[in-house]
Amino acid sequence: MTILTRRAPRLLAVALLALLPTAACSRSEAPAETSISSGDGIAFSAGGFEEALTRARTEKRLLLVDVYTDWCGWCKKLDREVFADGRVGSAAKDLVAVKVNAEKGGEEIARRYRVRGYPTILFLDGEGKVVERIDGYVDAGEMVKIVSALPKG
Repeated sequence: MTILTRRAPRLLAVALLALLPTAACSRSEAPAETSISSGDGIAFSAGGFEEALTRARTEKRLLLVDVYTDWCGWCKKLDREVFADGRVGSAAKDLVAVKVNAEKGGEEIARRYRVRGYPTILFLDGEGKVVERIDGYVDAGEMVKIVSALPKG
C-alpha cells in the first residue's frame, strides 16, 4: 500500500470538512450594504460606517454595527429572524444602525475592532468606543435584552 493510498481517505475527509462552511453558507442573497428597512425591525443606514458614526455622535446616540460577510449563514439568519423582528426594532429605535461587510469595504473596521468571527455586533458610543459587543448569533429575545440594557447615547 502506498502512502497516497493510505492518506487518501484522510485527505478526502479534510477536503470535505473544509467545504462544509462554504456549502452551508453559500445561499445567494442581495448584498446588505444598501439601506435596509426590515419592516418593523431595525432600519440600517444607507451610508457607510463613518457617516453613521458621525450621526451617532451628533445625535448623542449609540451606534449598532452589524459586521457580516456574504457567505455567513448565521449573518443571514440574524437579518431574517432578529433584525426583522418588531420587538428588536422597537428596542433599537434610539440607535443609529449600519451594516459593514468585513470582506467588501469593511476590512479596516473589522481589524480596528478585532472581529474574529461572524456575525459580530458592536455597540459604539459617538467616539467609536465599544460599549457592548456580541460575538456570534443571538435570537431576538436575547437581542432585545441586550439592547434594552444599553446605556443611553
